[in-house]
Amino acid sequence: MRFAILSQAIFLAIIASIAAAEPPAYRQVDERRAGQLGIRKIVGRHLRLYTDLPASNAVDELPVVFDAAVEQWADYFGIAPQQVARWKMQGFLIQDRAKFAALKLLPETHSDFKNGYTQGLELWLHEQPSDYYRRHLLLHEGTHGFMYAHLGGTGPGWYSEGMAELLGTHHWKNAQLQLGVMPTDREEVPMWGRIKLIREASRAGQSLSLQAVLGLGQRRALTTDQYAWCWGLCNFLDSHPQWQPKFRQLHQHVADPKFNQRFLAMFEDTQLEHEWNAFVATLDYGYDAKRMAIVQRDFGDAATENIAADRGWQEVTGWQLQAGKEYRITAEGSFQIAKTPEPWPCEPGGITLEYHEGRPLGMLLGAFCYANGDTFSEPIDIGLGQTIKPKKNAQLYLRVNDSPARLSDNKGTLRVSLAPSP
Repeated sequence: MRFAILSQAIFLAIIASIAAAEPPAYRQVDERRAGQLGIRKIVGRHLRLYTDLPASNAVDELPVVFDAAVEQWADYFGIAPQQVARWKMQGFLIQDRAKFAALKLLPETHSDFKNGYTQGLELWLHEQPSDYYRRHLLLHEGTHGFMYAHLGGTGPGWYSEGMAELLGTHHWKNAQLQLGVMPTDREEVPMWGRIKLIREASRAGQSLSLQAVLGLGQRRALTTDQYAWCWGLCNFLDSHPQWQPKFRQLHQHVADPKFNQRFLAMFEDTQLEHEWNAFVATLDYGYDAKRMAIVQRDFGDAATENIAADRGWQEVTGWQLQAGKEYRITAEGSFQIAKTPEPWPCEPGGITLEYHEGRPLGMLLGAFCYANGDTFSEPIDIGLGQTIKPKKNAQLYLRVNDSPARLSDNKGTLRVSLAPSP
């Protein structure tokens, strides 16, 4: 009996020593000393936040924003509500780092983080110059914490940061939160700038290929530009009607060291690279992913085909163009472009009352698509007619010139004819 009691005591001592060896889930905050330094606590259901910022609606509602996000993260990743009911993170929103350093409340590693950092069940945020971007950063770091806790990891750099950016980009109005949005204009997301960075890179001929984005974050921390590309790829795949179902399965494999190989196997499609290039070349605020998805149609060998005014690039698969050969392409017909201040009748030459990207609104545009490249970033002016000559064997894509955010108010089609040039 004494042996049994002794064994039990030893067992309990061993358990206690193991428990003592494990780091606590959250660091302990001396709230009395914190208060003396001007650090206060704001508590929500899923977030306990310490900050030295003065009280304000935009700061004090952050735990409420976080609570609303937890429900949407769980829904997006397919986590049952009861599994997240008691999950909580501890956060530090910092204006004066010296105060938090004095209380040893900065992370042991990466204490020099620039904007945000997540470690286990804790996150750190440096104060931001806009209410929107402060919330964005909280949701970004919260996405990391949620994925670590409930998925067992976050995947390689591009996916980890891309998903945090995707699910950090949000609408917040009248205490209602919506994650994963496409911003309609830059005023809606002050200081965010991801679309601006991608557009500038595309115009400068410095766009990243799919393969280049997959390699981001493997050896070093990301730059602001690279965060933009990670967001871009995740947004592109998550909003695309064809690839969204596959993309939303990827979170099941975040702990797989061969994540990128699995991704490439799942998305082995030459059309994907072309669509990515088209997305990058036309990206803008309010981008309508469903209407901008490339239309793939087999028209056979017909010489004349219809092009819809309310869609993005449209592939005419029967028109295989030969390298160095001249073709005459002509267009005719009337369609509606825009709706405000009133619907405008338009012909393939476009309307000179308004321009988009330096060309008349509604002008017919073309792009060559080669086996190893395309011209989406430098479209050809077709208008009512044009002689074209591809440098290599090419597939021809066509669309009318309009903002990717304003296709829904277009109506009608135009007739396009192609013939070898005499």
